[in-house]
Amino acid sequence: MSRVNQTTTADDPQRLGNCVSACVASILNRPLDEVPHFAEEGRLLGDTLDDGENTASGIAWWAMMLGYMAAAGYSPVQLAHVDQAEPGEYLFVAGLSPRGVMHQVIYRDGLLWHDPHPSRDGLVDVREVLAWRPRRWDHTPTPPPVLVEPTPKGVPGA
Repeated sequence: MSRVNQTTTADDPQRLGNCVSACVASILNRPLDEVPHFAEEGRLLGDTLDDGENTASGIAWWAMMLGYMAAAGYSPVQLAHVDQAEPGEYLFVAGLSPRGVMHQVIYRDGLLWHDPHPSRDGLVDVREVLAWRPRRWDHTPTPPPVLVEPTPKGVPGA
C-alpha cells in the first residue's frame, strides 16, 4: 500500500476535498489520477453540498465508490470500532477533523496509518468505520429442477 495525499481540501472555494479518493488510491495502490473524485462526481449526478461540513450530501458519490471498489474486488463491512478489524486490515475511518469538516483517514491495527490531508492531524471524533474486504461473487448457475413424474391416483402402489 502507498500513502496517497489529497490534492484538494475543504478550504478550497472552487472544489470539494478529495480525501476519500486519496484513501481509495492508497489502499488500492493506484495513482490519484486513476481514481474518480467521488464527491465532485456525485455533485454532477445530483448530490448536494452540505454547507455545514463542506461535504457532498447524497448517495450518488457513495454508489459510484461502491461500484469502483467492487470492480477492484472489495466490498464494505461496517464496524462499530477500529478494534474490530482483522489484524493488518486497512480501515476507512470518517469523522470530524480538527478543521471542523468531515474527513476520511485510514487506520491499521487500531492506529492512524494515513491522513491524506497535508496537516496529518487525523480526526477529533470517529463517526464511521469501514473495512474494505476482498470479495468474490457467486455466479454458480442454479441446478435444473428435478422433475418427478406424478403417480396417477387409483394405481396400485400410489
